Amino acid sequence: MSNQTCSACGASVSYYNGVSVGYEEAGRFLCSGCYNESMAQQLGLKYEHVEFDPLTIRDFDGKPHTFQFRSHIFGDQLSLEVLEVGPEEGYEFSVIANAEQDLFNTFQTLFERIRGELDRRHIEPDGAGFRITQDDVVRGQITEDPDSFEQMPLLIIDGKPVTWEALGRMVAPNVGFRFKLEIFDRSEEK
Repeated sequence: MSNQTCSACGASVSYYNGVSVGYEEAGRFLCSGCYNESMAQQLGLKYEHVEFDPLTIRDFDGKPHTFQFRSHIFGDQLSLEVLEVGPEEGYEFSVIANAEQDLFNTFQTLFERIRGELDRRHIEPDGAGFRITQDDVVRGQITEDPDSFEQMPLLIIDGKPVTWEALGRMVAPNVGFRFKLEIFDRSEEK
């Protein structure tokens, strides 16, 4: 991730840990701390910005995943988000809470969500690709695929990038069966 300089405090932070505000020439980049403090002041909220250090957690197979956190106030709500960083970026999680709620309680909720997702497996290696585990449930995230000529989205399943074609190969053994595809906000857990 490239770094950006905060227009308010001059800090150099990753682009993920900030917000671009305004338009074109009048636009500015604010680090999450300056953005949140500004929003809290404008909205009259009691809020103290807290920075979380990156956190490394091991998954079902013992593989480490490192996550970077950010928080953003919007209205009277706060979104605490986490993005996997490092050589294999993939997982993203978020939790929505009251902006004046203790941020460490929100962190605990998000940590439990991360831990729960890393403790289960939806796909497993199968030859040169993957197959769906015997639970017959696949959960993941829909993301952009910058390499797709057709502008097809990319799926992130178990922290791994999976194309629609690869998912098609995984479901092919179930021809004739029925399925349910449910899409929900990334701050929800189902």
